[in-house]
Amino acid sequence: PDRLSFIVLASERDLWAPVAERFGKAHGVRVEMVEGPNATDLRESMYTTSLLAGDDSLDVVYMDVTWTSKFAAAGWLLTLDDVFRPEELSALLPQALDAGRYRGHLYRIPVRSDVGVLYYRRDLLDASGIAPPETFGDLVAAARRLQSPPDRWGFVWQGSQYEGLTCVFLEILRGAGGFWVDPDSLEVGLDRREAVAALEFLRRSRAVDAISPPGVTSLKEDDSRRVFQDGRAVFLLNWPYVWRLAQGDDSRVAGKIGVSAVPHAPGRQGGGTLGGWGFGISRFSRNPALAAQFIREAVSLESQRALCLTSGYAPARVEAYRDPRLLASNPLLPEIFELHLNAVTRPAIPGYALASDILQRHVSACLAGLATAESALSNAAKETRLLLGRSR
Repeated sequence: PDRLSFIVLASERDLWAPVAERFGKAHGVRVEMVEGPNATDLRESMYTTSLLAGDDSLDVVYMDVTWTSKFAAAGWLLTLDDVFRPEELSALLPQALDAGRYRGHLYRIPVRSDVGVLYYRRDLLDASGIAPPETFGDLVAAARRLQSPPDRWGFVWQGSQYEGLTCVFLEILRGAGGFWVDPDSLEVGLDRREAVAALEFLRRSRAVDAISPPGVTSLKEDDSRRVFQDGRAVFLLNWPYVWRLAQGDDSRVAGKIGVSAVPHAPGRQGGGTLGGWGFGISRFSRNPALAAQFIREAVSLESQRALCLTSGYAPARVEAYRDPRLLASNPLLPEIFELHLNAVTRPAIPGYALASDILQRHVSACLAGLATAESALSNAAKETRLLLGRSR
């Protein structure tokens, strides 16, 4: 029989199994799930090595939202403009779909989406008569009032030097009214006052306002999630997957948390960073038509249930946010859907990984007290402009 293959995480194999099995039986094909490493950058390297060699063993490319521009610019992906009908595309989250475009062409179909959210201890806020924070000032005031360090800190986030720090900074940057890189004009906004204010907010939360633990600069997604889930934080910036885990038997905050939009400066609009995973078709696939059919299966309502029902993942299909079975599993879906409307996308530029590395290094230097916010971002802006000048 024909064969179709893609890379999955070991932890996602059980989620994908019913989708692969159903598709295999319906089309008389063997769907191979190649187990990839947990680290996103290692999986990207795995795909890059395969595609660079023109390897035809991987048909469907399971991509993080930030890979599209790099893979498309290299000519490794087929365009999907004429593969999917307009009504098929309109069934998907528009922000997640747009993140799969590069220079006006569609290369990636979202399969599951993500958006940054602010979690809060609803029980603590209610007991003190405090509303969920809308502005940065609200967040600082509530965090300082409700924390009791070192047992319970006010605000935790991902401060380690990796992509999660880029996502957090981008959320605060949006809330401050700034921008990172305009993907169309390649204008860089890192050395503007809004960006400096955003980084200064993160620096102060750890060093001056002291609402974040000193060790916040070592935290990644799951580290910060555990701090919050163990009852040791009032507020947490993270992804939607946290909610389901925080309702588990081993959670000290089950039934006590709420979700709201990422705060912002007065008069500005906040937004969580857009994340998620989707499918592209390898230019070297021996059966691109079959690959397209598999992508259709992956975004069907039945498959979206399989992927999101037990994982806490946010679906890519709009209809799924109204599905009774998914709502019973995750009642926060309507709120997450609304948060997607103002999601912040990372710039679709071929050198994205290098641009993010530049940003992470300089933001980390500021958080570690090795540079001021102004000097860190000035240097980051200069390096980013040099990078974009070369990639032009």
